[in-house]
Amino acid sequence: MSVHVLGTLAHLDRAFEYAVPDTLGAVAPGMRVRVRFSGREHEALVRERYELPETTRPLAPLLKIVSEDRLISEGMFRVCEEVAKRYAGSLSDVLRLAVPARSAAAEKAHRARLERDRDTSAHAPGTAHTQGPDPLPDEGSYCAKFAGLGAFLEHSRGGEATPRAALVLDPVDSWISLVIEALRSLDSDAGAIILASDQRDVDRLARALTKSAIDHVQFGSAQGPHARYTAFLSALDGRARVVIGTRSAVFAPVRNLRMIVVWDPDDDLYEEPRAPYPHARTVALTRSFHERCSILYVSRAPSDFARYLTLAGTLAALEPVPAPHASTHPRIELMDAYLREREGASGFSRLPSHAHAVIRCGLAEGPVLVHVPRAGYAPALACRFCGTKATCVQCHATLAAPGRGELSCSVCARRYGQYRCHECGGADLRPLVLGQERTAADLKRSFPHATLHVSGGASGIVDDADVHDGDLVIATPGAEPQVTGKYAAAVIVDASASLGRAEYNADTETVRRYSHVIGATRTFDCGGQVLVVGPDQHPALRSLVLIRSNAFIDRVLEERTELGLPPSSKVIEVRGERAACSDFLERFEAPKSTEIFGPTEAASFGIDAEARVILRCPVNRASELVEAARATMLVRSAKKLPGSLRLQVDPPHVF
Repeated sequence: MSVHVLGTLAHLDRAFEYAVPDTLGAVAPGMRVRVRFSGREHEALVRERYELPETTRPLAPLLKIVSEDRLISEGMFRVCEEVAKRYAGSLSDVLRLAVPARSAAAEKAHRARLERDRDTSAHAPGTAHTQGPDPLPDEGSYCAKFAGLGAFLEHSRGGEATPRAALVLDPVDSWISLVIEALRSLDSDAGAIILASDQRDVDRLARALTKSAIDHVQFGSAQGPHARYTAFLSALDGRARVVIGTRSAVFAPVRNLRMIVVWDPDDDLYEEPRAPYPHARTVALTRSFHERCSILYVSRAPSDFARYLTLAGTLAALEPVPAPHASTHPRIELMDAYLREREGASGFSRLPSHAHAVIRCGLAEGPVLVHVPRAGYAPALACRFCGTKATCVQCHATLAAPGRGELSCSVCARRYGQYRCHECGGADLRPLVLGQERTAADLKRSFPHATLHVSGGASGIVDDADVHDGDLVIATPGAEPQVTGKYAAAVIVDASASLGRAEYNADTETVRRYSHVIGATRTFDCGGQVLVVGPDQHPALRSLVLIRSNAFIDRVLEERTELGLPPSSKVIEVRGERAACSDFLERFEAPKSTEIFGPTEAASFGIDAEARVILRCPVNRASELVEAARATMLVRSAKKLPGSLRLQVDPPHVF
């Protein structure tokens, strides 16, 4: 019998053989067992059972069966192996993410529930299976609105083809209604996984599914051990056909899995904070290929990840049919030079008079949302004359001057005694700042009779039901309450600060966040309007006005290809003690076309200073780079070299 021992060192990450005693003859693949490994008892997962051992050495016996449930299938073993290989990690770490820790109380309650259901079904008369509510009508459904969605749902029910697609919703559309329509199209015995990055979105979806009489179970990291393991067992035995949850739900053991839907795939909450740091959208795509289930990425704005896969032929783009913009979008207005000059000096402030007029008109019709950047951004500098971000000429990362230090690059450590803007030649730089609390204080003085809600940051998240007509909501990205009937108006301030964040994807992330604000606003036919206060000529903000256009995201991908930035390149970050980073570079055999930056000083929350090394290569040689980096880490683990290192593939904010 071969098992995978959990919690072993990286260089011991492989299957080991154990003998099965006669008293434990019921052991089967997928069960959780206890074995003796390296003089200590460890938990392990059974991978395979066979009659004859593959070695002539005597085998240690299996100690105990921890759980008689077959917790993981061979297909999920292969998925976990692929994830571990892609992220240069160990299979043991991925298995810990896929199989939650055991809860004996939850397991006992689950078995008792199965016994009750078995007794009830044995004595109850036969009943016909009911499908639930009738499907939504064709007229006005999302299958009629998005070309190809009907074929996608039809192929998701089974067949030779396995559809994989991406879909961008209009502001008038509801992703929850789309999910409900997709679930109703599946057969009664088909399974589905619905991923949402935020627990509040999961709760909203759960309420909608309950109202639509669709059986489901929540599965996520926010649950306690008992509830999490109960949900895992419910999906394992087939009681739960639909699993909804945050990033950890992507590993749910759903039977007859036919569809995975990922809402807002570019949200950074999908990034797993534990080794090997996989991204849920990538794990979902891996399951789609290994288990032959369909996958649908749904977003408010064009996703650079989905668009890249679409251009590569991996995904199909489901485009909406033409429709009047007034019935699908609010009125979107940029604070351009004409509006600023018409106001005079106040037109160049953070909250010009025109923004006050939009808020005033909106409060007369319903709630109004004021969107401000999130506090705590990494320091970034921009040209005082033209507003262009200061970036490194070598690796194109954002420059910063931490403390009283000189201007330098945090990726390649290049220092700049004198910096000249590559757009206008200016030598004067200014910091990009923001202020949520000051915005709330200013608006409170301007609108003293409106009920003011501050959502996000230290103020906490405002509940959806707490916002009523005539209320004024000031929210940071991701903390916007979703009100019934949507907002009558929305004002987005400090757009230059969002665009100037010290990240290479600041422009696409800004468009993603602002698209959610636009999606929470009423359409133009219903009087909805959105005002964006920022650099009106910036391509990212102009794309908000160019409705249903991929021009901006295509331009971004082209520029990233020229500059060697993801997703056209594979990037690995190695972080830890400086001596350990130097030792890693000495042992690392760099594949062809690999660029090495560092080691450089890295920001650290601990007492000891950390260093980091950045490895980069074209995406077509990604597997070679990942394998070489993993091999170096295995050598360090086998030799038990001093100094801890953390290796992360595709780190989110490295540039």
